[in-house]
Amino acid sequence: MKWSQAEQRIRVQVVAGSTSVLKCDGVERRAVTSNSGEKIGMRTGATTRHTKAITYEMLRYGFEVLQVKGKFDSRDFRARFGAEYRAAPCRYSMTGGVLVEIGAATLVPGDAEEECHYLKATGHP
Repeated sequence: MKWSQAEQRIRVQVVAGSTSVLKCDGVERRAVTSNSGEKIGMRTGATTRHTKAITYEMLRYGFEVLQVKGKFDSRDFRARFGAEYRAAPCRYSMTGGVLVEIGAATLVPGDAEEECHYLKATGHP
């Protein structure tokens, strides 16, 4: 899969009000609240109305790391988006969750958000 294909899938498959992406625990999900084609907003928890957003730039970076290394983890995310991670660590798992949702990644859960990681999905050259 190339980024252009992944981006198209994100635009079509990640729909506000009907898509929820996996959290790092591999069980709970975050509801998507918006997808403007530049940013995707999601709820931060099941009992709150608060939202955080990730950018398509974050998604592209995560996707490209997966393509090159075969693995994407919080160290990779922090290396490029350190300030955004410090402000909201959930942005890392939101990014990975979207990549799982479109079939570009497989989640390997961890005990905490920063402990999970994502592997390049098999069947995607």
